[in-house]
Amino acid sequence: MHPKLAVILINRNGFDLTKACIDSLLLTGYRNLLIVVVDNGSRETDLLRLKELAFQQPAILVYQMGYNAGFTKANNAGIKIALEKGADFVWILNNDTEVRPDAIDMFLRAFIENDLDRANTVLSSIITYADGKTVWSNGLYDLPLLNFPKSVDKLKPVAKIARPGLVLRPAQYGIGCSMFIAREFVQAHGLMNEDYFIYYDDLDYTMGCKNLYIQQPLVMHKVSATSGFKGSARFTPFQAFLFAKNGLHFYFRRKRISLVEKLIYLGVTVWVFVLLYVRDLPSLFAYLKGLFCGLTNSRDTAPPLPIQT
Repeated sequence: MHPKLAVILINRNGFDLTKACIDSLLLTGYRNLLIVVVDNGSRETDLLRLKELAFQQPAILVYQMGYNAGFTKANNAGIKIALEKGADFVWILNNDTEVRPDAIDMFLRAFIENDLDRANTVLSSIITYADGKTVWSNGLYDLPLLNFPKSVDKLKPVAKIARPGLVLRPAQYGIGCSMFIAREFVQAHGLMNEDYFIYYDDLDYTMGCKNLYIQQPLVMHKVSATSGFKGSARFTPFQAFLFAKNGLHFYFRRKRISLVEKLIYLGVTVWVFVLLYVRDLPSLFAYLKGLFCGLTNSRDTAPPLPIQT
């Protein structure tokens, strides 16, 4: 018996990355696989290549959003299609990843052999950088008082962290790069909050759930490749605005931290983000605008998306 698995990939002018991810998924040899590629308004040339790939491979379904709908809305479209197609499990996966050949088998075995609560479990694994040897993330948690989301085991050697078999490690949050969930989870929790567009959406979606990480490197992440920064910590004005606004929305309205923590967040944490990610005045002004909109719960719009050629 092979449960039906739908993998959701979001593509925006990233055909080569998406194809590499798809190739790795097909190499798993899983028999009951549907790959839903949600296209977020790619150029026509990119879209044509996607359609040609889907024509050659029946396991691939391409759904066109027609514009850049963001991470949450595009994933929600993919989740709806997955459930309509009868998926028992849904894997929300970044298109700039590649997976290990036994990844699907490991995720399904973890659910079945451990009798995990399908209505409340988000499963992931050790996620490495592109070198496959260094940990990018092994879970997410908030630093006490600061409410700064920290990645577990970041930059540590995989060889020192990984464990044989199906060892599961809990974490405070799931991570949007790779979230393996059951149909029952969507039925219980609904879809992702589209107000986020991107950033903090994964924390929001998995807060209070049973977030577990298989202690094996099943996913390799080509970090920041989709943004064009090749791993550098540099935010565009669009990113800076959303990061500031969404951070305040999550911690002040969803997690609802204490007044003391709010003051610490405003006095310390937001400036840590500035030091780490903001590199120019337009991004700084956009970040400050995002803070204002987050504090006032304003629906003021972000700076325009960067033009992609």
